[in-house]
Amino acid sequence: MIKKALSLRGIFFISVMLKDRFRNIIVVDDDPVTIQLCNMLFKRIIPSAKVFVFENGLQAIEWIHDQEGTLIQEGDFVLFLDLNMPVLDGWRFLSYFQKLDEHTRDRFSIYILTSSIGEIDIERSMQFDSVKGFYSKPLTRTVLEELFALPGVPK
Repeated sequence: MIKKALSLRGIFFISVMLKDRFRNIIVVDDDPVTIQLCNMLFKRIIPSAKVFVFENGLQAIEWIHDQEGTLIQEGDFVLFLDLNMPVLDGWRFLSYFQKLDEHTRDRFSIYILTSSIGEIDIERSMQFDSVKGFYSKPLTRTVLEELFALPGVPK
């Protein structure tokens, strides 16, 4: 793996770049316990991150659509998406998201965070270019450390 070949200084530099690049985090989930757990992890592990929470896919897609003109100045976003929600579920969110401008879509790395761990759901989610990974709830420190390439993670 590339990280093993880098010096500790190099790992730190890459980690800082990734942390700064993805300083915006969006959680789209209707479960208050999941939201609270995510917020606690973000505050401990990435305290400088700006966190946006939406209780369903409709709220999130409307916010993204409303912010399209200014998203480029905000940097990139990591979006944790639940699949099972009222109003607009994760699948329909992804369908609407695919219709957004390519420059807007490129600002987002979407990670499915759901209680559904079926192989069919995993395969279906990977059909969307913006989906970078699929994780089972709850979000853990290890997953965050891997996603944000924080130092100290054994590889």
